[in-house]
Amino acid sequence: MVKTLFTSLVDIDYPIIQAPLVGGYSGPEMVAAVSNLGCLGTLALGNSSPDQIEKACAETQSLTDKPFAANFFITQNQTYPTSSEKVSALDALASYYTELGLDPSCLYQEPLSAAPDLEEQIEAILDFNVPIITFTFGVPSVELLNKIRSQGVFLIATATNIDEARLIQNFGFDAVILQGIDAGGHRASFLTAGNTGPDATSLFQQTSRSISIPQVVTGGIMTGQQISSFIRQGADACQLGSAYLFTDEAKLEEPYLSAIQQRPVDTCLTNSFTGKYARVVCNSFTQTMQGQSVVSFPYQSQLTSAIRKKAAELKKFEYLPFWLGNSAVQGLQQSTESLTQNLINELKFSLSSGS
Repeated sequence: MVKTLFTSLVDIDYPIIQAPLVGGYSGPEMVAAVSNLGCLGTLALGNSSPDQIEKACAETQSLTDKPFAANFFITQNQTYPTSSEKVSALDALASYYTELGLDPSCLYQEPLSAAPDLEEQIEAILDFNVPIITFTFGVPSVELLNKIRSQGVFLIATATNIDEARLIQNFGFDAVILQGIDAGGHRASFLTAGNTGPDATSLFQQTSRSISIPQVVTGGIMTGQQISSFIRQGADACQLGSAYLFTDEAKLEEPYLSAIQQRPVDTCLTNSFTGKYARVVCNSFTQTMQGQSVVSFPYQSQLTSAIRKKAAELKKFEYLPFWLGNSAVQGLQQSTESLTQNLINELKFSLSSGS
């Protein structure tokens, strides 16, 4: 075992967390495999309905009796786009609709759907006594936090700068995830747009003296040696996302897997797919959409969903988001169990040898 304050508080053996991978990439099989080895698996439930949450939790609990976490999005503060904002965003996408043979005219008239209701999501998760709940894109209302706390749940929120980390601590969270700009997927920013910020190492250095709650570092971490380095510097755990994309349980389609296996692979931040800045593999869509009008998250994703679906059908993969962190270390295709066990072994060896 490798004990820290965080591992003791959440009753796990190793300070390794599998990040929530929205899109169906971190399903119950992956989460259970991570937790069964004494680390912490995380279900990605930010886009899920109550029925989907119940199904995911029930399946995960059938595969493990160890602690696992569930992640949710904070979207109540997102502004519904005005008619003019929507038109501008659709105009920016018009050429893609035309090239793919899609008719965008109906989208100008159809209302955009609201994000899933967080309170309904929390009601569903509380029925399963999931011991750890994490939040991305901000913090929920005090009323909802108090309701969750009353059930004895361990609460974590994600920060991308020191101001967000301080706010999370002031709201009484039990731990904070420090997400560097090198992390793949969506930026968790909520006090800034998220298109700039420190990398994982710099962010931890900035917060280590002013944040007293346990700190989990994420962003570009792929090996047990990297985890060991952060633990020796005083971090309580590390969260890995991109490393788990290479596993069998992520079930990536071949074009996605091929894109992230290239070396060198260029990543960039873009808000063109969903309205929130996210780190993806650079492609022609991210390049031509740079600086174009977009509507806020999650509404932009509704405007691009038809493009992404049709592009996948036509194998025009340059129009699809392949989420990936910025790391010099190449991920290896293997099972979730194999990756997690290798991370544990590397971490233990690195800590014992001082390397």
